[in-house]
Amino acid sequence: MIACAALLLPASSRSADYSGAIPPAVRGPFVSDPAVLAELDCPAPLCNGPLNFARLMQARVPPKSRQRAAGNPFTLPISARILSIVTGDLQDLRVIANATEGQLSPNFLTDPGSRVDLVGVINRMDRQFIRDPTSGLTPTQLDCGEVSLIYRFSYSIRDGKQASRLPVTLNLVFPALPSRAGITCREIARRWADEMEPRTPRSPKRQAADLRNRDRGALAFLNGRDLIRVELNMQAYRKSASTDTTNFGTEAAYLIRVFKWDEKSGLFLPEFLRDQIDRDKVLCSASDSAGDCAAKKARRERLVAFLSRPDVIASIDKGTLEVSYGLGVLAVRAVSRSPGGFHRSKNQPYWNAGGGDQDVITDAEIERALATARKARVPLSFIKSVDDFRMRLNESSCTGCHQIRAIAGFHFPGADRPETPSVNAVLVAGSPHFYGDQPRRADIVKRMAGGSRRLSEYQLATSYSARPMARYAERLASTQLVGGWGSTCLMPDTIAASRRNWPCRSDLRLSCVQLFRSKNDPGAGTCVPDQRHEIGDPLQRGDVVTASYATDQYVRTAPESADTRIPDSALPPNPPPNNSYYGSHQEFFIGNIASPDRAARRDALTGGFPAGMLRFSECLGLPEESTCSLIASSGFNSCIAKLATDPTYTINTCFENFTSYAGMRACDAGSPCRDDYICVRPMGYTPETADRLYDERRQRLTTTGTFKAINGRDYDPDDFGQQRPDAAWVQRNDQRGVCIPPYFVFQFRSDGHPAPPAPPAQ
Repeated sequence: MIACAALLLPASSRSADYSGAIPPAVRGPFVSDPAVLAELDCPAPLCNGPLNFARLMQARVPPKSRQRAAGNPFTLPISARILSIVTGDLQDLRVIANATEGQLSPNFLTDPGSRVDLVGVINRMDRQFIRDPTSGLTPTQLDCGEVSLIYRFSYSIRDGKQASRLPVTLNLVFPALPSRAGITCREIARRWADEMEPRTPRSPKRQAADLRNRDRGALAFLNGRDLIRVELNMQAYRKSASTDTTNFGTEAAYLIRVFKWDEKSGLFLPEFLRDQIDRDKVLCSASDSAGDCAAKKARRERLVAFLSRPDVIASIDKGTLEVSYGLGVLAVRAVSRSPGGFHRSKNQPYWNAGGGDQDVITDAEIERALATARKARVPLSFIKSVDDFRMRLNESSCTGCHQIRAIAGFHFPGADRPETPSVNAVLVAGSPHFYGDQPRRADIVKRMAGGSRRLSEYQLATSYSARPMARYAERLASTQLVGGWGSTCLMPDTIAASRRNWPCRSDLRLSCVQLFRSKNDPGAGTCVPDQRHEIGDPLQRGDVVTASYATDQYVRTAPESADTRIPDSALPPNPPPNNSYYGSHQEFFIGNIASPDRAARRDALTGGFPAGMLRFSECLGLPEESTCSLIASSGFNSCIAKLATDPTYTINTCFENFTSYAGMRACDAGSPCRDDYICVRPMGYTPETADRLYDERRQRLTTTGTFKAINGRDYDPDDFGQQRPDAAWVQRNDQRGVCIPPYFVFQFRSDGHPAPPAPPAQ
């Protein structure tokens, strides 16, 4: 067994249920089991649970005006302003990006077949540093932090034959300390601490009931009348690998909006985004008048002066910054871009332009601010260099946070319910950042349960989003989250100048390699095996070149190739018998889907694996770090295109006919995927079912004719990815997740979904 695999539980000991994907080291104050959440949200048959989105949204509305609680939230009268703003935003962003073709139909927002599913309940009592003056909360409530309920938008159309989730999350934020409950913050924290303790297994129904129990439940007093904010994060558009001009393999943009209840209008209205600077408010453009430009320069000067104050620098250092509303620089709309994380300038409001008139704050101004802090003897725990300071600023923003160690712009997409087809189902509910931060959040809850009042900034301090706090390295040693495979690291010369001491774990024989080099995230790398290969490893190196803000281009530097594919010379030697290594590549390759050569067919219409990925062609002789999966193959996208025009095609048609077996990187919450990948549910083969499922699939592909209708040729059982998974893998009963790019998962792409019917004319 290879060294890195020692951190993965033996595949044979894996539980097929959801809890097996969350090792004890990363469990914390959250609820993410889909079965428990279904009981809280939509228990059969009424679908009117206590945490149903529409029910909570309408709590302020007179009972006679409320709609059916399970309905599409965008059709609720109180959501009218949200609907109009989001619809306008989507149109605006798509036109700006020239991404108006093949995107998500706006009819989903008003279709009665659409709804939202509760996918997570997250304790954020660590956010008690937020002092929003417009929240209407008492000082005691502000001191207790928040609780978030996270939902995913989904649809079911054509009599239920077409159904999927969509890349849209909605977050309802409540004070952790309810009003009108006659309960203390310490008691709420104690209830959460008790819920985190190991206990005898409970049924989902029992756990949901315990959470709502008045005497001991952490969610007993949660009420829609306390709702503070509605936060929305949705994929505005996605460009396929074939149309992406940046060579990142795809381009997706995510719209971030926040809405607050307005008592006077009876609507949820747009709100400023916390710490998200609107660059257009502080930087001049060619179209500005002299007066407008002067006003922007004045706002920028006030912002720089604010960020240079010793007390503010202390907050920047601890990760508890709150940019004052009074500065007039905050945005009401943000857009992040994926893939590429911090190598994309668009994700950095404080992007370093290197001087000139496009810097919100210059290196020289940061140097002076740090000098002021040193003179004032401000103790800095996380910041040493100008790059540290700028990184901390950018991370405090919505766009920065949602693109660091995240999953396609989300930190909590949620796990899917059992009825979801495995090829379209998420196994691990949260991002690597989310799980890596759980020890810190759990400690804060326990400290508050023990009687601590409002905690200090030092006690609430958070690590950089890219990596958990070093103080939790020992607690997380059984995971890959701190310096393990796929972790964020810094190159040695960068570490020397920074307070971010982020090496790779030498005991696992890992080294730091820059998969992307850019001035946007200097010195950042990824921990990969040293002098050996593992399944899931990156295969490409490249530079990210930024000509101006939000114009980033990927340029491959290695390996050299005549086209965008990974050449055989870049693959390891000596694959297992009857198997072969295959290099998935980042950039698009058109190929020939009907070629008589099977190797050429495999490479047709492929791309989109960020930094490339090493995998096996078959499920034969798989090492411990890998598992067998059915993944989308040539013909899948052509099948998806049929959904819009041919009612005989369903999403399951594409999953059943245009996927192939492959040896892929295995994952769970403690052994996450690399950046820009997602951990999806395994295909569910067991020692009892594997042969039957394989034979049924082979029979279907051979006889239905669907394969030929799309690919223009008969199914060939000798193609790559068609061999029977071997007995050694089957006997593992391997129920670990599988790492693939999120845009290969249908529910994480806004394009390709069949459109619902247009609403009737008014």
